[in-house]
Amino acid sequence: MDNHIRRLRAARQWTQADLAAELDVSRQTVNALETGKYDPSLPLAFRIARLFGGSIEDIFTDPDRPGQPLSAALVPEPGFDYQTRFATALNELGILREMGEHGWELTGVGLGRLSFRRAAEQPDTPSRWLYQRISGSLSGGQRDELLEQGWTLVDTWLGGVFHYFKRPLP
Repeated sequence: MDNHIRRLRAARQWTQADLAAELDVSRQTVNALETGKYDPSLPLAFRIARLFGGSIEDIFTDPDRPGQPLSAALVPEPGFDYQTRFATALNELGILREMGEHGWELTGVGLGRLSFRRAAEQPDTPSRWLYQRISGSLSGGQRDELLEQGWTLVDTWLGGVFHYFKRPLP
């Protein structure tokens, strides 16, 4: 099975040994994964996907769709630190509040995870973010009103059941 592990690792400037340590596997296992000589177990595939902030389908190429492109959202931009926090319905709003207060910008939402980034070199007064999660359908008028108030749509989840907005705090 083909995968995007080598490109994702290189984009983070990690060695195979660095990635192996993050995944708690040997460097040889990382090499075998990258060269397609080893297909991971399902638990390892989930760990890899969580580490890179994507889904298994984002990382591993569907054999029925060869040449599947790497999602641009998974490749980090230079000059930023990235962090994924695992969340449930019980702690998600608290995580959003905490991360926003510490200058982390929400970049995506997935199954049980929130993805963030912030400038690697923090200024004396880092930016802070405010987040809003809206449940249910969102009319065009509601969306326009939020945009006029300075909110930016980050992501929708579960087919539009949840909508995540962000705006920088002054």
